[in-house]
Amino acid sequence: MARLNRLLNCTFIVAPLAAAISYSSTSFAQEPLDEVRVNLKEYMPTLQIDSLRETPVQGLYELISQGQIAYVTEGGRYIITGDLIDMQTRQNLTTQVQNKQRQAIVASIPDEQKIIYPAVGEKKYEILILTDLSCPFCEKLHHELPALNEAGVEVHYLLTPRHGPGSPTFIESSKVMCSDDKKKLIDIAMKRQNIDGEACMDDLISQNLQLARELGMSGTPHIILPDGTPLPGFRPANEILAAIEQTAK
Repeated sequence: MARLNRLLNCTFIVAPLAAAISYSSTSFAQEPLDEVRVNLKEYMPTLQIDSLRETPVQGLYELISQGQIAYVTEGGRYIITGDLIDMQTRQNLTTQVQNKQRQAIVASIPDEQKIIYPAVGEKKYEILILTDLSCPFCEKLHHELPALNEAGVEVHYLLTPRHGPGSPTFIESSKVMCSDDKKKLIDIAMKRQNIDGEACMDDLISQNLQLARELGMSGTPHIILPDGTPLPGFRPANEILAAIEQTAK
């Protein structure tokens, strides 16, 4: 019972969008999705609807707005925030959608925007790590890269200085991306040593920070596994590899 209560407490929060709805005679002729879309725009004219589609639950629709997922009842009267869980399969359907969103974002990042540490031998997996040159746990994770590479994991770094534009780490990150020897400068910066060079990639680092927000980063390091699953914080190589293999099943 306690477990069920926890599920109920974290899964659905219902928020009425209006006290009542007056349907016009043409509303009933609309397709359900069209009706939901029209009514949502009536209730919230500024709402950005990126995606609206059916869910496995009859009369419940998935709404994606600016990367955020919510659920809308038939007619658009109620919005539900939280996770949609299939109790038969024990699958979190909301998490599956979020992972696919992250996968799409990661796939859209050009190689020139990242620093790539290739796998030794055959590449089995590819992960993205959002890292900060001044973050102690990022430095700790940096030392795990050789073990990951040896295990067939190609690591892609995205420099995301958590203190934002104008901070010393932002400037150092810009210097790294300007350099012809990015990995050498990362090694120096991770040791808390000053790095030389021109900071000519401010726009690119700003783009990285926007990507970090879209990926849901709340701190560094932040790992994105191949299936889009986030793994925040420091993890040793063996734990990262175990998580990759678990999500790949």
